[in-house]
Amino acid sequence: MGVLVYKPPRNGPTLWEIGTPDRSAAEFFVPDPNPDYVNKLYLNNTQKYRQYGLWDRYTDLYPNNDLIYTVGLNDYRKDWFFAQVARRSNNSTYTDTTWQIRFGLQNRTETQTYALRIALATAHISELQVRINKADEKIPLFTSGVIGKDNSIARHGIHGLYWLFNIEIPGSLFVEGNNTIFLTRTNTTTPFQGIMYDYIRLEGPATASFTTHL
Repeated sequence: MGVLVYKPPRNGPTLWEIGTPDRSAAEFFVPDPNPDYVNKLYLNNTQKYRQYGLWDRYTDLYPNNDLIYTVGLNDYRKDWFFAQVARRSNNSTYTDTTWQIRFGLQNRTETQTYALRIALATAHISELQVRINKADEKIPLFTSGVIGKDNSIARHGIHGLYWLFNIEIPGSLFVEGNNTIFLTRTNTTTPFQGIMYDYIRLEGPATASFTTHL
C-alpha cells in the first residue's frame, strides 16, 4: 500500500481554520507541567503531553474565565489549549467549560448555509454543545451526545478514536460584523473527562468573505 492522503470533506471556501487535519491535537498548546510532577524523560521532548497532571494546568492558566480565541489575532499553537477539560473549583470539584471562537464576518448571506467542521482527535465521556452568538441559548444548535471512552487525557495521550461532525449553520444565525461560536463541554464528573480537537473549520457560501479583526 502506498501513501494515503486524507482530504477532509468540504462544501465551500474556508473562512477560517483552527488546527490541522492530522487526527492529532499535538499542534496545539501543551503547558509546562506542575514542577511537583515533572517527568525528566519528557523535558525538551516533542511528546511534552506525556507529562503528568496537565489537565489541571487548564485551571491554572484560566483561573477566572474560559479560553477565548480570536481568529486572526490568536495563534492556535500558543493560544488553544490542547484539551478542553473541566475547570477545578476551590473545593476541588470540577465543572463544565465553554470556549469561545470570535471572528468577523462581512457580506453575510442570510439565506444560505455555512458549514462548521469539528474534528475531534479524542473524547472521553463528554458531550460537546455548539451555540452561535447566544451562550445562554437553552437548546444548542448542535450536540454530540455523550461520546468517547478513550481515556487519552488520563493516560497522557494526544489522540484516540476520531470523530468528525459536520454542522450546518443557517446564515440567519450570524450577524454582519462580529460573531462568536460557543463550544461547551458538558457531563463533567471527573477531571479526566474531556475532548481534544483535531481541527475546526468554518466554510461559507461562495459569496461569503470575512475580516480577521474584531
